[in-house]
Amino acid sequence: MKAIRGLAMVHVPTSPAATTVFAGRTLLARSLALAGSVGLRAVLVAHDAAALPDLPPEVIRLAPGERLPPSLPPNSTVLAWRCDEAFVAGLLRELLADQAPRERVLLDDIGRVAIVRTDFARLAGGVPEDPGSLAAALPGHAVDARHRCIAIATDAAEGRPPRVAESALVATLVNPRDGLFDRLLNRPISQAITPRLLRLPVTPNQVTLLSLAVGGLAAAALARPGFAWPVAGALLMQATAVLDCMDGEIARAKVLESAWGERLDVTSDSLIHVLAFLGIAVHEWPRLGARLAWTLGAMFAIGGLLAFAVVTRAERTEDRWKPIGSPAARLLGGMLATLTTRDLSMLVLAAALLGLLRPLLVGAAFGAQGFWVLALLLHGHLMREVGRREAVSAAAGFATQVGDQSRSVSRQAFSIAASSFEGQSRTPTAGSRKRARAARFSSP
Repeated sequence: MKAIRGLAMVHVPTSPAATTVFAGRTLLARSLALAGSVGLRAVLVAHDAAALPDLPPEVIRLAPGERLPPSLPPNSTVLAWRCDEAFVAGLLRELLADQAPRERVLLDDIGRVAIVRTDFARLAGGVPEDPGSLAAALPGHAVDARHRCIAIATDAAEGRPPRVAESALVATLVNPRDGLFDRLLNRPISQAITPRLLRLPVTPNQVTLLSLAVGGLAAAALARPGFAWPVAGALLMQATAVLDCMDGEIARAKVLESAWGERLDVTSDSLIHVLAFLGIAVHEWPRLGARLAWTLGAMFAIGGLLAFAVVTRAERTEDRWKPIGSPAARLLGGMLATLTTRDLSMLVLAAALLGLLRPLLVGAAFGAQGFWVLALLLHGHLMREVGRREAVSAAAGFATQVGDQSRSVSRQAFSIAASSFEGQSRTPTAGSRKRARAARFSSP
């Protein structure tokens, strides 16, 4: 079970808005899925909250102006949004990870307040009317007008019709690691197809498995002799690149992202590349000889699998080594970006058309070995640097803590000594008592 990271205050304008279907589920169900995917406790805000459909027992229903339950965590982050806004979970994760103290307000594509990030204390125990009124009560907030939220037209609000809004949302789902041919070819094709699948019972994992099956067919075609078969295999491999874009778009649009799906996607991509180059090795068998062809194919397969393992490990620790900002960190980051692009499929297609599959096989076999070795060395160097910096930081923190404790002990010792000295100065000595008695007897 995910830890609760804050509160999701989902505002439902009217009941029809809650039941409007978007990307295969109602807007209300989609908002609850978004909140759950990032670890937020859902609070539904609606004038007719009692008329909302059956909800899980942990979901709180309130009306605008009501008081928040005192049992809610008082120091949590609050993300408030309208349920008739289309966005992805990654946007919520970005807002939760933002350490800036200022509140943030995100506008949608028609200029309406879509999402507000604030603190629980700012709510003063009450439920705001909507995100717009909450934003108006937050002076000095930062405004994000990059239109990453899409307004959905319902009976209560203006915006794009749901099907148009689905296409608009998919158009925002770009990957910063997309390569040149991803941006020019693969992504435009996938963004034209994906919206047509959002209302069908299609899951991203099904698309990933379809991509793997097409990759197997591509490898079989690449292995055949002649000119037409390898070209057909390269085109099928290019189709797997489009499918690879689509599974991620469907996962984000339908709020079906998962760690298992991500592992399946990365593993499928690696297997497709390995199968493709094994197919090329079989194709070049008559010209290279069985021994050399299989050696080159095995070199790429082993190198590709080792590169997959090294890259997976580097990506899991990327948040630790990337902030170093050294040339080694930038080089490793560039290598990860290069490996995760889909431009290799276009390279295979170009080689098949030009009759250059043999040079491609030789270059890929040695390149794969060099890639994983260099990536392993860079990652090891960076993690040692991370360990050194963390040790220095921990030592500095320990020294500061010891220094604070030493100063505290010194102050306590000085206070005890001062108190003891003061008590001794007030206590009469034997000589002082004799002088006092003599003074009394000598007085008239």
